[in-house]
Amino acid sequence: MKLKHIAVAAALMTSGSAFAGFTGNVGVVSDYLFRGLTQTGSDAAVQGGIDYAHDSGLYTGVWVSNTSFGSPETDLYVGFAGKAGELGYDVGYIFYGYRDTTKANFSEVYVGLSAAGFSGKLYYSPELGATEDSAMYLTASYGFALSDTLTLTPQIGYSWGKAWEGTFSDPDQDNYMDYSLSLSKTVEGGYTFTAAVAANSEDDTQNKERFYVGLKKAFDL
Repeated sequence: MKLKHIAVAAALMTSGSAFAGFTGNVGVVSDYLFRGLTQTGSDAAVQGGIDYAHDSGLYTGVWVSNTSFGSPETDLYVGFAGKAGELGYDVGYIFYGYRDTTKANFSEVYVGLSAAGFSGKLYYSPELGATEDSAMYLTASYGFALSDTLTLTPQIGYSWGKAWEGTFSDPDQDNYMDYSLSLSKTVEGGYTFTAAVAANSEDDTQNKERFYVGLKKAFDL
């Protein structure tokens, strides 16, 4: 899942300089979903990245995944995360690159807040994907810590903007929602296993519930 940069920011917001330095991650998911939409046609994806976090709150990184578009996806991002009292914050920029389908390349800026297990983030893209139109995405989630190593996370997202016009059965519709419920288990050695169910409100080929699993290994560099 395309959440590595969020995880880096969360680490900085909660533990400060304890996470400063270079880290890496590699994993596999049975279906790569992005905002409720499959990026691999329900096939598996191999994913990985390298991140750098400074104890000032600055972070940057690169993340890659195969897709069904005939081109791998490469995300480059930079941001700044920290805390003001009990409130965590995160601002940054992401570039989504597709080596052999460059017309699909796009960029986003984002701002996020978190507190007491809740987190929310707003993304804005001036030109989403192959369109020349803008779009926004708002997402919110809450992490229920079932134990020291087990977390249940419900999430909801809302996408809207002119870039989505013509995507749905109603040509004037410019929005949709996505939902997910994930269960993550961390084990010794930096491994995280995730099982999740996700859906979206509009795509006729994908609006039924979809179940996927993933395994990720994180390590210091």
